[in-house]
Amino acid sequence: MLINSIDFATFFAIVLVVYYTVARSTAARQNVWLLAASYAFYGYADWRMLPLLAAATVVFFALGRAIASRRASSPAAASRLTAAGIVAGVGVLWYFKYLNFSIQEFTALMRAIGVNANVATMKVVMPIGISFFTFKLMSYVIEVRKGNMDACGSLTDFATYVAFFPTIMSGPIDRPAPFLAQLRRPRRFSTADISAGGLTILWGFFMKMCIADRISPYTDAVFNNCGNHNSTTLIAASLLYLMQMYTDFAGYSCMAIGVGRLLGISVTENFARPFFAQNVADFWRRWHMSLSSWLRDYIYIALGGNRRGKWRTYANLLVTFVVCGIWHGANWTYIMFGTWHGLWVAIDKAASGPRKRLEARFGLAPKRAYRMARQLLTYLLCAYGAMMFRANSLADIGTITRGMWGNFGPLFTTASTQLFTVGALSVCIMLYKEWRDEHLAAAPGHFMHSRRRWVRLASAAAMIVYIALTGEVDGVSFIYFQF
Repeated sequence: MLINSIDFATFFAIVLVVYYTVARSTAARQNVWLLAASYAFYGYADWRMLPLLAAATVVFFALGRAIASRRASSPAAASRLTAAGIVAGVGVLWYFKYLNFSIQEFTALMRAIGVNANVATMKVVMPIGISFFTFKLMSYVIEVRKGNMDACGSLTDFATYVAFFPTIMSGPIDRPAPFLAQLRRPRRFSTADISAGGLTILWGFFMKMCIADRISPYTDAVFNNCGNHNSTTLIAASLLYLMQMYTDFAGYSCMAIGVGRLLGISVTENFARPFFAQNVADFWRRWHMSLSSWLRDYIYIALGGNRRGKWRTYANLLVTFVVCGIWHGANWTYIMFGTWHGLWVAIDKAASGPRKRLEARFGLAPKRAYRMARQLLTYLLCAYGAMMFRANSLADIGTITRGMWGNFGPLFTTASTQLFTVGALSVCIMLYKEWRDEHLAAAPGHFMHSRRRWVRLASAAAMIVYIALTGEVDGVSFIYFQF
């Protein structure tokens, strides 16, 4: 059930009506209803995985209570329980996402050294959203162990946090303390929430249907047949795929945040205009922020962060981004994606001091041309990383990289008229809005979030018409559903 489908709209309408009528009297009733809706939503996707979700929730709920009860009296025991929770979370991820990959790579290694290994892989069905809800579970036991929050006293509330239907498929990855705090109080119908949530959902629809789904047929055609395309087309597809990734995933995040807002629940922001980033490190402060902050807090800082010298800092950054790549899936292309970004974040950190001295000496920082040049360079570096992310294999990464040089020719445009007309116009609209959000958010004419009600209404009406006329109705599934 895609969040931008008629099925979801019908489902959510029923959820919303009951939520603000029959269940509105207490937070407990609303949470029970949300939990039932979340399990129905997840079960609709794959009912076979409901027992896993329920079992993991009960185990981590019990772990959280056990850790809290021992935190003061027996810190060592609390730490062991926390470690057990982390091992369990990683173990679930490894079994469902990486077991077959590990077997295949082990078999290939044995054959490479002359050992005739023929180990059969198992048919393992990967639960949708497993990377997202396991990170929620692990962050919960870690936060309880650190004393940043008390253990949740209600299994219903905790299960609702883990399975919250707008975010379970593709995030954002909410932190437990602020989310659970919201569940402890009743949510009342609010016209402000309805207005803000509706506009956020609408913007998500626009990003997904008018941009991402317009780009998808083109990038699929190129990446799935990369050996037959020239340099011009391979470069174009790589540049476009970063835009597709962003509008697809940020579009979903907007929809999830908007649905949460309609329910009176604040979901963490996931993107902050990444194409205005000045370097790759800044890009990751703006891109998939719920994941990047999770990795920063629980991997990078746990490894020592920047407290153990510069070379250890660079190594910690690289390890963190390799983990980021592995989190995305069992494929060497994802590891390359993470390694590429980790190297550039480390380079950005190493070059920060000399760069700032040069900027001060020549007065570069305030100059628009200089900032735009840095933004362009950042986009190019991240687009190459996105190409690694999308490539079907390491061999294809090599094919595309070699193909980008010296074989320029006509741009592949077959069956892509809509992309280079409607899609291009939609990208311009998006970038204009994000430019205003970045630089002129307080200006009174800011159309989607203007302080003037008539501007907001007119903008929403125009956006609905535009999506109806130009949006891709039969679009593809969201990219991050596979994780």
